[in-house]
Amino acid sequence: MLTVGSLFAGIGGLELGLERAGMKVLWQVENNEYASRVLAKHWPDVARYGDVRDVGAHNLAPVDLICGGFPCQPFSIAGLRLGSADERWLWPELARIVREIAPRWVVAENVRGLLSNDSGREFGHILGDLAALGFDAEWGVLSATSVGAPHRRERVFIVAHATQLQRNGSNIYARGGCESPRRVSQPRDGSTTSHVPDAGSVRYGAPDSQVSAGRNTIEPSDWWRAEPDVGRVADGVPSRVDRLRCLGNAVVPAVAEYVGRRIVEAEAVS
Repeated sequence: MLTVGSLFAGIGGLELGLERAGMKVLWQVENNEYASRVLAKHWPDVARYGDVRDVGAHNLAPVDLICGGFPCQPFSIAGLRLGSADERWLWPELARIVREIAPRWVVAENVRGLLSNDSGREFGHILGDLAALGFDAEWGVLSATSVGAPHRRERVFIVAHATQLQRNGSNIYARGGCESPRRVSQPRDGSTTSHVPDAGSVRYGAPDSQVSAGRNTIEPSDWWRAEPDVGRVADGVPSRVDRLRCLGNAVVPAVAEYVGRRIVEAEAVS
């Protein structure tokens, strides 16, 4: 069973999906107080930590896989898109912890805008870091609609393995409904130059495309029911603002489960 450590855990969407794929969560790192209480409720026996800057090999248990949805504000089209100039640019902390813990797998998630920010240079920097750390990487855009949700919630998933990600001529996205997955391997010459995708060529997937484990097709009639309408103002709903913020930042667990199952399959044939 693969063990998991989660950075920028939020309310645990990534962990829940990876657990459903057969993995075991050993620790979570989350700085938001409300989100941490949610994690404590659902993972009472998992070690939890606060600021990502305070953790590393000195206090984190070794794991097979490190996952993290590092803050999206530097890349979101709803913001200033300052990239690495934004004080919330925390990818270097994720890369540092990967270097210290040395997992076999890395799963990183962020908004679609990461691909195009600064003409792709920021994304290229991330891929370069992974290559320098000795990882092969693939990436693709996965949407909540692909698992039957009634909203897009498109997210970039980067999946990296410390040796070889592709096996049997296939990659982890091959059976899914994501947009054309891209791949970068560790350069043989030791450089950190990586191919950066052309954000302008990325296509929107059809609502009935699928990435759900165990099913080949999700028809629109199978979409999840939308959240009941409780209005913009709901007196008496505890912590509603915190709940909405956490839900808005969360990863759809079914998408994370799809990624996790592909990783488990790859491990089985390695």
